[in-house]
Amino acid sequence: MLRSTNVPAKSLFSSPKPLYLFFTIIGKIAPWFWLLQDPTALLSPTLFLQATFANPTATAWANDLLISAIAFFCFAWIELKRLDVSRSWMFIYVGLTFGVGLSCSLPFFLYRREQVLDSQSKKLSKG
Repeated sequence: MLRSTNVPAKSLFSSPKPLYLFFTIIGKIAPWFWLLQDPTALLSPTLFLQATFANPTATAWANDLLISAIAFFCFAWIELKRLDVSRSWMFIYVGLTFGVGLSCSLPFFLYRREQVLDSQSKKLSKG
């Protein structure tokens, strides 16, 4: 039989915000580590696209990433409206996606979403 304990319900891992922040940081560092291995491709859009679609495997990864990014933008647009957050945040998410990578923008969006939900939850509990 289970006994009740006096452990508080809120533990260290009850909020995913630290995890999302961790993935935001890793998602910012990891892509650029690999991109900086060949800086000439970064300076030329033509070379960058040639490298991106160099073979069927790279093309599959690029297509997967583009479809995922579009799905993320749709989700973010709808979620910002649902949470009553300014949609001007989309500029940040799109900029992060194309300037750093989806591996940075998606966890950052999830981190900000948790902040908004926490803020709204605190307002409801006070009011």
